[in-house]
Amino acid sequence: MSAGEPGGAGSQRPDVGEVQAQVEAAVAAKKAQGLYNAAEVRRVEEAAVTLQVDADGESMQRLAAWLREHWDAKACGIQTHRAGVAGRLVVGFKRLVHRLTRPYLNVALARQTEINDQLVQLQNILVFQLTSLRLRTEQSEHRFDDVEARLTALERRLNAGNAQGEELLARLQRLVEGQTAAGQAGPGAAREVAEVRAANRGAAYLAFEDLHRGSREEIKRRQAVYLPHFRLSVSERAPLLDLGCGRGEFLELCRESGLAARGVDVNPAMVASCRELGLEVAEADGVEHLRTLAAGSLGGILLSQVIEHLSLDQLTELVALCAQKLAPGGVLIAETVNPQSLSTFAGAFYVDLTHNKPVHPEAARFLWRWAGLGEIQILYLSARSAEQQLEALPGGTGASEVAGAFNRNVARLNELIYGPLDYAVVGRK
Repeated sequence: MSAGEPGGAGSQRPDVGEVQAQVEAAVAAKKAQGLYNAAEVRRVEEAAVTLQVDADGESMQRLAAWLREHWDAKACGIQTHRAGVAGRLVVGFKRLVHRLTRPYLNVALARQTEINDQLVQLQNILVFQLTSLRLRTEQSEHRFDDVEARLTALERRLNAGNAQGEELLARLQRLVEGQTAAGQAGPGAAREVAEVRAANRGAAYLAFEDLHRGSREEIKRRQAVYLPHFRLSVSERAPLLDLGCGRGEFLELCRESGLAARGVDVNPAMVASCRELGLEVAEADGVEHLRTLAAGSLGGILLSQVIEHLSLDQLTELVALCAQKLAPGGVLIAETVNPQSLSTFAGAFYVDLTHNKPVHPEAARFLWRWAGLGEIQILYLSARSAEQQLEALPGGTGASEVAGAFNRNVARLNELIYGPLDYAVVGRK
């Protein structure tokens, strides 16, 4: 095949847009010359416009009706756009020609007519099926709305039951404490009621975390930043401890990374959720659990979103115990809300009712150093995207002196208000 032949190396693919423009121009020229029947042109144009805007199937029904009426290719309507005597002469001539050629045309068009008949029957079936499908879809949507409404009502009843259960447990606890004070009940009774009440609140807190903390994969992605620090510790000889492990995302991450780790959490619902995943988790208070461990027995400790829940006395004791239980070279990491980013107080910090007070990064650095830890780092995490920050003027600082000053102030405000949501303090024994 030579380069000049169709499909050869020198041939070019046709420009579809150019060809379409040429066709449209030719059609417009012939319409201007009166070569097309005006009524037919109007029907075609109306059908094209309707197809573009049709949203409820009306054009499909209309076109199906037209096909049912005009499927017979042998039928021929004779008409002309000319008026008067000339028009009648043209129509008469067309009828004569049609009458003379009809036997031959009928033979030639018989096959096409049969095909058109089958296509019309097929489109009738498709139109019926599409209409039925649309009706079933609408019915399904109504049923879904009904189910959603019933689920909402059920959720409200369950939540009302939670509130009633909390009220009854609070009344029972006060009653048992009064009986204990009067010597009518042993000290263990009040403690048991308090544990039941705490377990009830623990299930509520698990539901709260599922709603606000983020998905497991998101939390694992965030916490993966800690793995290199623990790998550089003595974790291969001594296990890691996730203190306040919550739903167990970091423990799952350690298991996937081949690091030995176990967890502790005071919330029985959290513990049960972790154990269902095959994770090793103890149900206990973190400080009490640390007291039972031998000194130097841990390769690393993670406190993820824990220290903001504690009072000053609890925090200082916890950090001291962690430092004591770490083996030489062990790492202590605590992640918490970043109070240097003021927008965290509009959401992340105060949305959790169990938060006590924020801990400034420099205060955390001091506590780590006070406990005898070194190589202290502050990692700023969960940075805000540009879309979440104040927008600077285009052109940069060189646009004008005013624009430069404005953009520098915007940068300061972004750092103060829309800085990283979290930070982690890292220290090594």
